[in-house]
Amino acid sequence: MAHGSAPTARVVRVLEALRLAADGGLRYAELAQAADVSQATCHAILATLTDAGYVVRDPASRAYSLGPALLGLGDAAERSFPEVQLARAELDALAIETGLRCHAAKVVDDAITVVAVAGATDVDDPIRPGTRIPFAPPFGAIHVAWSSPHIVEQWIRRAPSASFTAARLHDVVNDHRRSRVAVAPYTPASARLRELLGELAADEVPDDVRHRTIELLGAIDRLDYTSEDLASSDTLPVNTLTAPVFDRHSTVAFAVGLHVAEPELAADRIAALADALVGSADRMTDAIGGRVPNTAHPMQTSERVQESEHSWEPVGS
Repeated sequence: MAHGSAPTARVVRVLEALRLAADGGLRYAELAQAADVSQATCHAILATLTDAGYVVRDPASRAYSLGPALLGLGDAAERSFPEVQLARAELDALAIETGLRCHAAKVVDDAITVVAVAGATDVDDPIRPGTRIPFAPPFGAIHVAWSSPHIVEQWIRRAPSASFTAARLHDVVNDHRRSRVAVAPYTPASARLRELLGELAADEVPDDVRHRTIELLGAIDRLDYTSEDLASSDTLPVNTLTAPVFDRHSTVAFAVGLHVAEPELAADRIAALADALVGSADRMTDAIGGRVPNTAHPMQTSERVQESEHSWEPVGS
Protein backbone atom coordinates (compact mmCIF):
# COMPACT_ATOMS: atom_id res chain seq x y z
CA MET A 1 0.00 0.00 0.00
CA ALA A 2 1.36 3.41 -0.96
CA HIS A 3 1.71 6.05 1.75
CA GLY A 4 2.44 9.57 0.58
CA SER A 5 3.58 12.62 2.50
CA ALA A 6 0.65 14.40 4.18
CA PRO A 7 2.44 17.80 4.28
CA THR A 8 3.29 17.47 0.58
CA ALA A 9 -0.31 16.54 -0.19
CA ARG A 10 -1.47 19.77 1.46
CA VAL A 11 0.90 21.81 -0.71
CA VAL A 12 -0.45 20.04 -3.78
CA ARG A 13 -4.03 20.85 -2.74
CA VAL A 14 -3.17 24.53 -2.32
CA LEU A 15 -1.58 24.69 -5.78
CA GLU A 16 -4.48 22.77 -7.30
CA ALA A 17 -7.02 25.13 -5.71
CA LEU A 18 -5.14 28.06 -7.22
CA ARG A 19 -5.05 26.35 -10.61
CA LEU A 20 -8.82 25.96 -10.57
CA ALA A 21 -9.21 29.63 -9.61
CA ALA A 22 -6.67 30.90 -12.14
CA ASP A 23 -9.00 33.58 -13.57
CA GLY A 24 -9.40 35.55 -10.35
CA GLY A 25 -7.31 33.95 -7.64
CA LEU A 26 -8.41 33.27 -4.08
CA ARG A 27 -8.15 35.24 -0.89
CA TYR A 28 -6.49 33.67 2.10
CA ALA A 29 -9.57 32.25 3.87
CA GLU A 30 -11.12 31.11 0.58
CA LEU A 31 -7.93 29.29 -0.36
CA ALA A 32 -7.68 27.51 2.99
CA GLN A 33 -11.25 26.30 2.59
CA ALA A 34 -10.83 25.27 -1.05
CA ALA A 35 -7.64 23.33 -0.25
CA ASP A 36 -9.13 21.79 2.91
CA VAL A 37 -6.26 22.95 5.13
CA SER A 38 -6.23 24.96 8.33
CA GLN A 39 -5.62 28.69 8.02
CA ALA A 40 -2.37 28.38 9.96
CA THR A 41 -1.12 25.65 7.63
CA CYS A 42 -2.27 27.62 4.59
CA HIS A 43 -0.37 30.68 5.83
CA ALA A 44 2.85 28.69 6.20
CA ILE A 45 2.49 27.09 2.76
CA LEU A 46 1.74 30.42 1.09
CA ALA A 47 4.73 32.10 2.71
CA THR A 48 7.08 29.45 1.31
CA LEU A 49 5.48 29.34 -2.14
CA THR A 50 5.43 33.14 -2.38
CA ASP A 51 9.10 33.39 -1.49
CA ALA A 52 9.88 30.88 -4.25
CA GLY A 53 7.76 32.74 -6.82
CA TYR A 54 5.32 29.87 -7.23
CA VAL A 55 2.50 32.02 -5.82
CA VAL A 56 1.88 35.79 -6.01
CA ARG A 57 -0.47 38.05 -4.02
CA ASP A 58 -2.35 40.95 -5.55
CA PRO A 59 -1.96 43.88 -3.13
CA ALA A 60 -5.25 45.44 -4.25
CA SER A 61 -7.57 42.43 -4.11
CA ARG A 62 -5.41 40.50 -1.61
CA ALA A 63 -6.05 37.40 -3.73
CA TYR A 64 -3.40 34.77 -4.30
CA SER A 65 -2.71 33.25 -7.71
CA LEU A 66 -0.11 31.05 -9.36
CA GLY A 67 3.25 32.73 -9.86
CA PRO A 68 5.71 33.08 -12.73
CA ALA A 69 8.19 30.53 -11.37
CA LEU A 70 5.76 27.78 -12.37
CA LEU A 71 6.20 28.73 -16.02
CA GLY A 72 9.76 27.44 -15.90
CA LEU A 73 8.61 24.19 -14.34
CA GLY A 74 6.01 23.79 -17.08
CA ASP A 75 8.60 24.32 -19.79
CA ALA A 76 10.92 21.79 -18.14
CA ALA A 77 8.10 19.25 -17.85
CA GLU A 78 7.28 19.63 -21.55
CA ARG A 79 10.93 19.05 -22.46
CA SER A 80 10.74 15.73 -20.61
CA PHE A 81 8.49 14.48 -23.45
CA PRO A 82 10.23 15.75 -26.60
CA GLU A 83 8.26 13.51 -28.95
CA VAL A 84 5.02 15.10 -27.77
CA GLN A 85 6.44 18.58 -28.34
CA LEU A 86 7.39 17.63 -31.90
CA ALA A 87 3.75 16.73 -32.49
CA ARG A 88 2.33 19.72 -30.62
CA ALA A 89 1.34 21.73 -33.70
CA GLU A 90 -0.63 18.77 -35.04
CA LEU A 91 -2.37 18.33 -31.66
CA ASP A 92 -3.46 21.97 -31.75
CA ALA A 93 -4.63 21.58 -35.36
CA LEU A 94 -6.69 18.52 -34.42
CA ALA A 95 -8.48 20.47 -31.69
CA ILE A 96 -9.30 23.23 -34.18
CA GLU A 97 -10.44 20.78 -36.89
CA THR A 98 -12.76 18.81 -34.61
CA GLY A 99 -13.78 21.54 -32.17
CA LEU A 100 -13.03 19.12 -29.34
CA ARG A 101 -10.67 19.00 -26.40
CA CYS A 102 -7.64 16.85 -27.28
CA HIS A 103 -4.88 15.28 -25.24
CA ALA A 104 -1.69 13.31 -25.59
CA ALA A 105 -1.06 10.58 -23.02
CA LYS A 106 1.87 8.28 -22.35
CA VAL A 107 2.34 5.23 -20.13
CA VAL A 108 4.65 6.26 -17.29
CA ASP A 109 5.36 3.54 -14.73
CA ASP A 110 1.94 2.03 -13.88
CA ALA A 111 -0.24 4.92 -15.04
CA ILE A 112 -1.46 6.50 -18.26
CA THR A 113 -0.37 10.10 -17.81
CA VAL A 114 -1.72 13.08 -19.74
CA VAL A 115 1.31 15.07 -20.92
CA ALA A 116 -0.33 17.68 -23.19
CA VAL A 117 -3.78 19.09 -23.91
CA ALA A 118 -5.24 21.30 -26.63
CA GLY A 119 -8.57 22.98 -27.24
CA ALA A 120 -11.00 24.96 -25.12
CA THR A 121 -10.39 24.62 -21.41
CA ASP A 122 -12.89 24.09 -18.63
CA VAL A 123 -12.07 24.37 -14.94
CA ASP A 124 -14.10 21.20 -14.34
CA ASP A 125 -12.39 19.25 -17.12
CA PRO A 126 -11.07 16.03 -15.52
CA ILE A 127 -8.41 15.65 -18.22
CA ARG A 128 -5.51 18.03 -17.80
CA PRO A 129 -1.72 17.82 -17.90
CA GLY A 130 -0.58 15.53 -15.13
CA THR A 131 -3.84 13.57 -14.89
CA ARG A 132 -2.98 9.92 -14.24
CA ILE A 133 -5.26 6.96 -14.91
CA PRO A 134 -4.25 3.49 -13.66
CA PHE A 135 -2.81 1.40 -16.48
CA ALA A 136 -5.22 -1.51 -16.13
CA PRO A 137 -8.36 -2.66 -17.97
CA PRO A 138 -10.70 -1.07 -18.96
CA PHE A 139 -8.00 1.53 -19.66
CA GLY A 140 -5.02 1.26 -21.97
CA ALA A 141 -5.85 -1.30 -24.66
CA ILE A 142 -4.68 1.09 -27.39
CA HIS A 143 -1.32 1.42 -25.61
CA VAL A 144 -0.61 -2.34 -25.65
CA ALA A 145 -2.15 -3.37 -28.97
CA TRP A 146 1.28 -3.42 -30.68
CA SER A 147 3.20 -4.77 -27.70
CA SER A 148 4.70 -8.23 -27.35
CA PRO A 149 2.36 -11.05 -26.23
CA HIS A 150 4.09 -11.03 -22.83
CA ILE A 151 3.29 -7.34 -22.28
CA VAL A 152 -0.31 -7.81 -23.41
CA GLU A 153 -0.69 -10.67 -20.91
CA GLN A 154 0.74 -8.52 -18.13
CA TRP A 155 -1.81 -5.82 -18.88
CA ILE A 156 -4.65 -8.35 -18.98
CA ARG A 157 -3.64 -9.77 -15.59
CA ARG A 158 -4.01 -6.29 -14.11
CA ALA A 159 -7.78 -6.37 -14.79
CA PRO A 160 -9.56 -5.78 -11.46
CA SER A 161 -12.92 -7.19 -12.47
CA ALA A 162 -13.96 -10.71 -13.39
CA SER A 163 -16.25 -9.19 -16.02
CA PHE A 164 -13.13 -8.30 -18.03
CA THR A 165 -12.28 -11.81 -19.14
CA ALA A 166 -9.03 -12.56 -20.93
CA ALA A 167 -10.97 -13.50 -24.07
CA ARG A 168 -12.83 -10.17 -24.16
CA LEU A 169 -9.66 -8.21 -23.53
CA HIS A 170 -7.83 -10.06 -26.31
CA ASP A 171 -10.73 -9.31 -28.65
CA VAL A 172 -10.52 -5.59 -27.90
CA VAL A 173 -6.72 -5.50 -28.28
CA ASN A 174 -6.86 -7.37 -31.59
CA ASP A 175 -9.63 -5.10 -32.87
CA HIS A 176 -7.64 -1.98 -31.98
CA ARG A 177 -4.64 -3.39 -33.81
CA ARG A 178 -6.75 -3.64 -36.96
CA SER A 179 -8.63 -0.34 -36.67
CA ARG A 180 -5.95 1.80 -34.98
CA VAL A 181 -8.61 3.62 -32.97
CA ALA A 182 -10.26 3.03 -29.58
CA VAL A 183 -13.79 4.29 -28.95
CA ALA A 184 -14.68 4.32 -25.25
CA PRO A 185 -18.32 4.19 -24.07
CA TYR A 186 -19.95 7.00 -22.13
CA THR A 187 -22.38 7.00 -19.21
CA PRO A 188 -22.79 9.81 -16.66
CA ALA A 189 -21.76 7.43 -13.88
CA SER A 190 -18.67 6.16 -15.67
CA ALA A 191 -17.71 9.71 -16.67
CA ARG A 192 -17.76 10.75 -13.01
CA LEU A 193 -15.80 7.68 -11.95
CA ARG A 194 -13.18 8.32 -14.63
CA GLU A 195 -12.88 11.86 -13.26
CA LEU A 196 -12.41 10.49 -9.76
CA LEU A 197 -9.75 8.08 -10.99
CA GLY A 198 -7.71 11.06 -12.13
CA GLU A 199 -7.92 12.45 -8.61
CA LEU A 200 -7.23 9.07 -7.00
CA ALA A 201 -4.06 8.61 -9.03
CA ALA A 202 -2.20 10.90 -6.64
CA ASP A 203 0.61 9.13 -4.80
CA GLU A 204 -0.91 9.70 -1.37
CA VAL A 205 -3.99 7.60 -2.21
CA PRO A 206 -3.66 4.01 -0.96
CA ASP A 207 -3.46 1.35 -3.65
CA ASP A 208 -6.46 -0.53 -2.28
CA VAL A 209 -8.69 2.57 -2.59
CA ARG A 210 -7.60 3.08 -6.17
CA HIS A 211 -8.06 -0.61 -6.93
CA ARG A 212 -11.60 -0.70 -5.50
CA THR A 213 -12.53 2.36 -7.56
CA ILE A 214 -11.36 0.62 -10.73
CA GLU A 215 -13.41 -2.43 -9.74
CA LEU A 216 -16.48 -0.22 -9.33
CA LEU A 217 -15.90 1.27 -12.77
CA GLY A 218 -15.56 -2.23 -14.17
CA ALA A 219 -18.92 -3.13 -12.67
CA ILE A 220 -20.78 -0.28 -14.39
CA ASP A 221 -18.68 0.42 -17.47
CA ARG A 222 -17.88 -1.41 -20.68
CA LEU A 223 -14.65 -2.01 -22.48
CA ASP A 224 -13.91 -0.05 -25.64
CA TYR A 225 -16.30 -0.74 -28.50
CA THR A 226 -15.21 -3.22 -31.13
CA SER A 227 -15.60 -2.59 -34.86
CA GLU A 228 -18.62 -4.89 -34.79
CA ASP A 229 -20.26 -2.75 -32.10
CA LEU A 230 -19.66 0.38 -34.15
CA ALA A 231 -20.93 -1.16 -37.40
CA SER A 232 -24.14 -2.51 -35.87
CA SER A 233 -25.41 0.71 -34.24
CA ASP A 234 -26.86 3.93 -35.62
CA THR A 235 -25.91 5.88 -32.49
CA LEU A 236 -23.74 5.12 -29.46
CA PRO A 237 -22.81 6.86 -26.22
CA VAL A 238 -19.15 7.88 -26.66
CA ASN A 239 -16.73 9.24 -24.09
CA THR A 240 -13.40 9.41 -25.98
CA LEU A 241 -11.69 8.33 -29.17
CA THR A 242 -7.99 7.49 -28.94
CA ALA A 243 -5.35 6.58 -31.54
CA PRO A 244 -1.67 5.60 -31.29
CA VAL A 245 1.37 7.61 -32.37
CA PHE A 246 4.30 5.35 -33.22
CA ASP A 247 8.04 5.77 -32.71
CA ARG A 248 10.81 4.63 -35.06
CA HIS A 249 10.49 1.06 -33.74
CA SER A 250 6.76 1.02 -34.66
CA THR A 251 5.87 0.87 -30.97
CA VAL A 252 3.39 3.23 -29.34
CA ALA A 253 5.21 6.41 -28.30
CA PHE A 254 2.04 7.99 -26.93
CA ALA A 255 -1.67 8.10 -27.67
CA VAL A 256 -3.74 11.07 -28.79
CA GLY A 257 -7.36 11.37 -27.74
CA LEU A 258 -10.53 13.33 -28.50
CA HIS A 259 -12.96 14.14 -25.68
CA VAL A 260 -16.52 13.72 -26.88
CA ALA A 261 -18.66 12.88 -23.80
CA GLU A 262 -21.85 12.46 -25.84
CA PRO A 263 -24.68 10.18 -24.66
CA GLU A 264 -25.88 9.73 -28.26
CA LEU A 265 -23.41 10.13 -31.11
CA ALA A 266 -24.34 9.22 -34.67
CA ALA A 267 -22.35 6.44 -36.33
CA ASP A 268 -21.30 8.66 -39.24
CA ARG A 269 -20.02 11.28 -36.80
CA ILE A 270 -18.04 8.60 -34.95
CA ALA A 271 -16.55 7.44 -38.25
CA ALA A 272 -15.66 10.98 -39.27
CA LEU A 273 -13.96 11.70 -35.95
CA ALA A 274 -12.09 8.39 -36.12
CA ASP A 275 -10.81 9.20 -39.61
CA ALA A 276 -9.68 12.67 -38.53
CA LEU A 277 -8.01 11.28 -35.41
CA VAL A 278 -6.12 8.48 -37.14
CA GLY A 279 -5.01 10.83 -39.91
CA SER A 280 -3.73 13.29 -37.32
CA ALA A 281 -1.99 10.52 -35.35
CA ASP A 282 -0.26 9.37 -38.54
CA ARG A 283 0.99 12.91 -39.16
CA MET A 284 2.26 13.00 -35.60
CA THR A 285 4.06 9.73 -36.27
CA ASP A 286 5.75 11.37 -39.25
CA ALA A 287 6.59 14.46 -37.18
CA ILE A 288 8.50 12.44 -34.58
CA GLY A 289 10.28 10.30 -37.16
CA GLY A 290 8.17 7.26 -36.37
CA ARG A 291 6.80 4.47 -38.51
CA VAL A 292 3.29 3.04 -38.65
CA PRO A 293 3.56 -0.76 -38.21
CA ASN A 294 2.57 -3.24 -40.87
CA THR A 295 -0.93 -4.15 -39.70
CA ALA A 296 -0.68 -7.47 -41.52
CA HIS A 297 2.15 -8.46 -39.18
CA PRO A 298 1.35 -6.63 -35.92
CA MET A 299 3.51 -8.77 -33.64
CA GLN A 300 6.81 -8.37 -35.46
CA THR A 301 7.77 -5.50 -33.15
CA SER A 302 10.91 -6.19 -31.14
CA GLU A 303 10.01 -7.69 -27.78
CA ARG A 304 13.30 -6.40 -26.43
CA VAL A 305 12.26 -2.82 -27.18
CA GLN A 306 8.83 -3.38 -25.67
CA GLU A 307 10.27 -4.87 -22.49
CA SER A 308 12.68 -1.98 -22.02
CA GLU A 309 9.91 0.59 -22.34
CA HIS A 310 7.16 -1.19 -20.37
CA SER A 311 8.46 -3.42 -17.60
CA TRP A 312 5.25 -3.53 -15.56
CA GLU A 313 4.32 -6.35 -13.28
CA PRO A 314 0.74 -7.54 -12.88
CA VAL A 315 -1.24 -6.46 -9.82
CA GLY A 316 -0.70 -8.86 -6.98
CA SER A 317 2.68 -10.08 -8.22
